[in-house]
Amino acid sequence: MKIFHTSDWHLGQNFMFKDRKTEHERFLDWLLELIKKESADVLIVAGDIFDTITPPNYALKMYYSFLGRVSSTTSCKVIIVGGNHDSVSTLNAPKSILEALNIHVTGGISDDISDDIIMATNDSGEPAGIICAVPFLRDRDIRKSLPGESYREKSLALIDGIKNHYAAVKDAAVKKRTGLTDKNIPIITTGHLFTEGGQVSEDDGIREIHVGSLGHVSVSIFPEEFNYVALGHLHRPQKVGGCSHIRYSGAPIPLSFSEAGNEKQVVCAAFAEGNEKPAITTIAIPEFQKLRAVKGSLDEVMDQLKALRHETPDETIWVEVSVMEETWRPDIESTINKLAEELTLDILAIKNFRSSRDRQLRKTSPSETLENYTPETVFQKRMEKETTIEADMKEELVHAFNEIRNSVNKSVVDG
Repeated sequence: MKIFHTSDWHLGQNFMFKDRKTEHERFLDWLLELIKKESADVLIVAGDIFDTITPPNYALKMYYSFLGRVSSTTSCKVIIVGGNHDSVSTLNAPKSILEALNIHVTGGISDDISDDIIMATNDSGEPAGIICAVPFLRDRDIRKSLPGESYREKSLALIDGIKNHYAAVKDAAVKKRTGLTDKNIPIITTGHLFTEGGQVSEDDGIREIHVGSLGHVSVSIFPEEFNYVALGHLHRPQKVGGCSHIRYSGAPIPLSFSEAGNEKQVVCAAFAEGNEKPAITTIAIPEFQKLRAVKGSLDEVMDQLKALRHETPDETIWVEVSVMEETWRPDIESTINKLAEELTLDILAIKNFRSSRDRQLRKTSPSETLENYTPETVFQKRMEKETTIEADMKEELVHAFNEIRNSVNKSVVDG
């Protein structure tokens, strides 16, 4: 059984006033051809299919078109789970129709856990693997709030809730396997969360999915019965806790300039008959839109921009420029934009940093705006300015802020 693992598509993303429609279309076309070429048995998409809970119509059309093409041209089973960016109702709405097309969707936790224990079969129709479709686990789904709880008590309760859910999923999968002739077929699970030690990129757009450190769970929550764990949420592909079978596939396209030039990949976990340990390989995803970040003095930046165009003479390149100068120069932006026009480069952002001494005095650069920050970052920066509030009180305020934010997000999803 050959499984392809991907995640964090973020269909419908608008990146610095640039939509990613063409990139996503090209990625999905490439992925479909890869499934055909490699005769994949299962495709797992581990959350954040869309960039927002209200995706634009073109993103929905792209999504359904891809699923339709996979169903009509391959025998690959598709497993899709919701992420923290996704709307449960949007993903689940066509669930019964998609089931008929060999596509299983779990937008949120099902009432009956056995509904999300999926059997994958081989070409002969015989059981080849069991897949536990676990979506992003929302606070309200896995624990009960109690009056008077402290921040620490809430943290521990949430971690216990996540751990207990995976234990229950494991039990249901093992029970299902017990009734089969082949009792050695692998068990695979999905997840959309932040594990301890997970690496993120600066300004990569990752949203905290639980309050404080609540989203940071240990790999020990995944029972040893799971032969492969397909994770989503972090955009950088990586193993977790040194375990080769517990992985983030990462996003298929760079979602911020901090990911510019990084190799993107699809993970392939292949299980030989009678062997519960997968052979894991990665398949590099082509770069569908060049995204580059340049940094240095104005002269260094100018040289780097010329080199970019020389290395890639014909392609469109989106560029972020960070200028480091010891003295303030009011002509920086006009100078860079003039050169970019001559080189036909698309400059999406110019960050102008003054000298280190000046930054220490002013704390922020004049180019910083609210567009550079998430609401969480703005609140955190405001809290850092408070010198008279005790650390415990700051923690409680951060917790209260996140509870309000989650309540607002829930109202948007449910409404």
